[in-house]
Amino acid sequence: PEIINIYTVANHTAQAPQQRAEAITLLKWFVPQLAFYGLISLFTALLNARRKFAMPMFVSVANNLVVIAALLWFHAVVGNLSLSAIARHATFLAILGLGTTLGVVVQALLLLPSLHRADLHIKFVWEPGHEAMRTIMRLAGWTFGLVLANQLALTIILALADRTPGAVSAYTYAYTFFQLPYGIVAVSIMSAVAPTLAERWALHDTAGFRRRMSSGLRGMLAIIIPATVGMLILSHVLSDLIFAHGATSTAGAGTIGSTLAMFSLGLPGFCVFLYMTRVLQSMQDTRTAFYLYLVENVINVVVGLALVGPLGVRGLALSLSIAYSVTAVLAVSVIRGRLGGFGGDQVSQPVKRVVISSAAMAVVTVLAVNVSTAETGFGVFLRVALAVVVGLLAYAGTAALLAARAAKHRDGPRPRSSSGPTAPTPGAPSDRPRTAAGTRRSPRGIPRPPPTFHGRLDQETAIPTNWRLRPVRSESEQEEEDFHGPGSGGDR
Repeated sequence: PEIINIYTVANHTAQAPQQRAEAITLLKWFVPQLAFYGLISLFTALLNARRKFAMPMFVSVANNLVVIAALLWFHAVVGNLSLSAIARHATFLAILGLGTTLGVVVQALLLLPSLHRADLHIKFVWEPGHEAMRTIMRLAGWTFGLVLANQLALTIILALADRTPGAVSAYTYAYTFFQLPYGIVAVSIMSAVAPTLAERWALHDTAGFRRRMSSGLRGMLAIIIPATVGMLILSHVLSDLIFAHGATSTAGAGTIGSTLAMFSLGLPGFCVFLYMTRVLQSMQDTRTAFYLYLVENVINVVVGLALVGPLGVRGLALSLSIAYSVTAVLAVSVIRGRLGGFGGDQVSQPVKRVVISSAAMAVVTVLAVNVSTAETGFGVFLRVALAVVVGLLAYAGTAALLAARAAKHRDGPRPRSSSGPTAPTPGAPSDRPRTAAGTRRSPRGIPRPPPTFHGRLDQETAIPTNWRLRPVRSESEQEEEDFHGPGSGGDR
């Protein structure tokens, strides 16, 4: 009860006592999930260390399917989704609590076959004094601190939102939808990159660590930046499509759309910040991650206090976007200083192309979504579908053109062949006889191995030329050597 009272400290509505009572009941059903989520984290980390990424990603689908089935069952049994109807039957809350907890249990159990195939056998041993446990506890102390800081900031934000009826729901729905690109794209890339980063750092391979970190960041931003643009443009239409039916009115859906737009502004910063914290964890530096989270939470609360008055729940969403964007820049600067660089043009140039392609996508998406003004029914679905399709085509086409232009600029113009005989240059094909296998022959007829490829396919670059060079001699010595052939020392 004390936990629920903390999160609802600013809720003074007439329904607050009933809401707290039902929340306490649900929390009791949710508590077992903590143990299973811990097992899921452990199993996933072990599989990722063996470079097994597919199953940990797909088992969450099974969790969602179980929860969806529980929600459909709940809707069929309850019918009237109101607090008074739920309060009359404790079984209704049991369906929700047990269904969501069962989804987490299924997710954990489905990882066991993958562990067996990877030859990972779990055995629980009580050794709190083990060296590995001491390291984990040292790192977990800072992680526990940042979790507390996050929860404290969330409590303050929810208390600010509770001043306006429906604001907490709008904030929660918009934040959940805002995390969709992060959960699909950023988490997948982080999970794939983290084991390699930890390995490179343990081997003191700073250059390899930096390359892998930069490649993961490029891949993430290549999808997150256009997703940000699309979500910002389509926020209201998406909200109408998903929320403007059932118990949510059109005005309520509009509030969710506005809140989602404010969240969308901070999506790149949100993903970059969390990516940088994962990088710090790979370096076993949870202390710096704690201080970065502390800065983020302070900015979020301070800016939220300033913006909640004039903007309401939209101001709270904007404060989170500002907080994560600022601390993302700070985290990048910290890691750049730690690694002595951040990838240079290997990161900046691809990101520039992504930004330009996203700008082209934005123009096309705005035009497509305004072809119709439908706000309900199948019409709004067609608006979203058309905008998404043409936006993706515009982004992909522009990105392909920019990539081809960059490749052409990087390779440089091809050398033009000049007319007339020219003197042979080192590395150029000669008229010496060749064997059937493509090897050269010396003037005495001894086969030579073909030159090793060291450059582009259309040029024989960096070929050892010592066998073509001959020392400068007098004319008589040159003629004598040509007559008798190379000396006993081999070809010159």
